[in-house]
Amino acid sequence: ALVALPLWALLVLLSIFSLGLGTTFPVTVVSIQNAVARWQVGTVTGAMNFFRALMSSFAVAAFSAILLMALGADISLGGEHRGPVNSIGGADMITAFSYVFGAAAVLLACATLCMILMEEKPLAGPATRVEMAE
Repeated sequence: ALVALPLWALLVLLSIFSLGLGTTFPVTVVSIQNAVARWQVGTVTGAMNFFRALMSSFAVAAFSAILLMALGADISLGGEHRGPVNSIGGADMITAFSYVFGAAAVLLACATLCMILMEEKPLAGPATRVEMAE
């Protein structure tokens, strides 16, 4: 189980994950910028960053809701705890996080499908200069 994973193995796994994630962001930016006219590049880049941040906050809220539902937590809107947090067993935590990772895997599969279905366009070259007539 991952509970008994040594620190060096965890760092190796996190490094592999970060190498895959680090290459995703530039590819996404270039794909979006290449899909629009040159004068819209700034607008589409700003919109992409805005919606990436917005959807990240929604994802954190959704994954937190899945985790709390799986744990059977009863937390009021005021954030008051109804029971001690340390009363949750390790097996219950593993089960609850398996639901969170399952939801993340479904979202990753949807994102992969969208990338596969995305139309391939050749990369736009440099802007052509327009010569003024004399």
